[in-house]
Amino acid sequence: MTKPQRAFTLIELLVVIAIIAILASMLLPVLGKAKEDGIRLRCVNNIKQLGLAMQMYADDNNSLLPAPHGSEVWNATDFLPWSQMMVAYYNNTNLLTCPSYTQLFTKSPFNYFMGARAAYIDANSNTASVNFKNILYPSSFVLSGDCNYGFDTTDADPDNYTQDTLFANLPPKGHNGWLNVLFADQHVKNYNHFNTNEMTFSYNQAGVPWLDVTP
Repeated sequence: MTKPQRAFTLIELLVVIAIIAILASMLLPVLGKAKEDGIRLRCVNNIKQLGLAMQMYADDNNSLLPAPHGSEVWNATDFLPWSQMMVAYYNNTNLLTCPSYTQLFTKSPFNYFMGARAAYIDANSNTASVNFKNILYPSSFVLSGDCNYGFDTTDADPDNYTQDTLFANLPPKGHNGWLNVLFADQHVKNYNHFNTNEMTFSYNQAGVPWLDVTP
């Protein structure tokens, strides 16, 4: 005679399901964080390539970057926004989009700003150009970074001379609460707040926040 096989009871089955649900609830946040970290690294690559494009453009234009012109559409005819003036140096316009921040701000196609606060304040003109020759602290001068700000979807000239597009909305909602920042010496680092020991928006003074830049 064959011995009857023992089957799972309903209670045992419910216990197994409960254990699987607990493990899934523990793993899903970890997987989500890993996915977002991957997106952040892709964003870092975008910014580094834009930084190289800025440097090459400046090398060809007496150390000057394109002048920012505020909120303007891509097909403006009276002038060209900085993102379009440099397109020959980065070629792929997909570099202007961060997978994380484009979803946070109405699917904006432009997710990186050009740092122009020091140039704008010093020259008292919204057409001032960042001059690499004037940057005394290139390792801390904020050159670009994530647009942590709700630009219009048609804005093709994101900059930070009229508003703080980096630390305007804290804590940051993208990249697991971090912002990628590009400095004038071309290194990229992530932050969740302004760090006076490592950042400045001034040409010639260390640790100057966005609001405190003066001529």
